[in-house]
Amino acid sequence: MLLCKCYTYPIKQMALIPYPINTFNHFQNCLPDILDEEISRTSIRLRLRNSPQTDEERRLYQEELDRLSALKYISQLRKGKLSKDDFGQKVELTAL
Repeated sequence: MLLCKCYTYPIKQMALIPYPINTFNHFQNCLPDILDEEISRTSIRLRLRNSPQTDEERRLYQEELDRLSALKYISQLRKGKLSKDDFGQKVELTAL
């Protein structure tokens, strides 16, 4: 747990988003339009799944939300808006 220097309360660290390394490699090297289209499709799927009711629906919604976040981080990494170190603090690349 980290303590902020300017405050006396602990800062909660975010959990890393697990993301398959082969999918990361695909989107890291594909044409920018393909990544943008995937971000758009994932965003639309999330909007269509409003108000998940069951535990399973909430789990699937969270997985889709994590996927969208990882895709956006990949996009920022590709554009140079996010460093590799910062990306590594947000996303954990995993094997299938």
